[in-house]
Amino acid sequence: MALLVDGDVNSLDDLKEWDSGVLDVAHGEGIDLKTKLRRAQAEVEEEIERFLRDQERGALGQVVIDRGLKHWHALKTLEALYRDAYFNQLNDRYGAKWKHYLELAERQAERYFAAGVGIALAPLRRPPGVEVRIEDGALAPASYRIQATVVDALGRESAPCPVQVAGSPLPHSLSARLLFAPEGAAGWNIFVSTNDGPPGLQNAAPLGVEEEWILPLTGVRSGRPPGEGPGADEVVRAGGSILLRG
Repeated sequence: MALLVDGDVNSLDDLKEWDSGVLDVAHGEGIDLKTKLRRAQAEVEEEIERFLRDQERGALGQVVIDRGLKHWHALKTLEALYRDAYFNQLNDRYGAKWKHYLELAERQAERYFAAGVGIALAPLRRPPGVEVRIEDGALAPASYRIQATVVDALGRESAPCPVQVAGSPLPHSLSARLLFAPEGAAGWNIFVSTNDGPPGLQNAAPLGVEEEWILPLTGVRSGRPPGEGPGADEVVRAGGSILLRG
């Protein structure tokens, strides 16, 4: 599970699973859904931070994204979308949906906190991305999908950075390095594909945080896809916590 502070709790495709007309409404009313996703995350973070402070346990940077949190965030985003759409047009249909999602979001927040906030005891943020270099070389023309993760000294792996696309229509070479190593990172992994499938692991062992990776002339190899990031070690609930693993 990724950390909440890594962002990307839900995608536009995730919202479509909740409400098939969400993109049409946003387009028709001139509403930026990505802004609403970020705004909903900020509101969710504020409530979680207040809860953890009240329990005197955990910090926002430790919170992992679980199914309940994704559910809550999606409903908060849809609530914000239909609220704006309603006040744009004072359309009763939008008003009814706004109130519907507002009620659902409030109920889901109650369920989420009752179940408890999952935290990682040694959180490791995902890397922001990689610096990709394409130069003259002997690799055949290709397009690449690239992701990276970082690992800590115990081998625990972060969530992956967003997919980056790079390529060349000419013979070339391809190399990459981390843009920035998050706190606690002891190494990094690179995942690459030359098709629409998930990028696969390319390095046999974690690279040093300052180490450059170079695609060999044998090309992209098959490998496991990136993991989902750190799981919860502990669940913080009102009145106490439950240690899941130690």
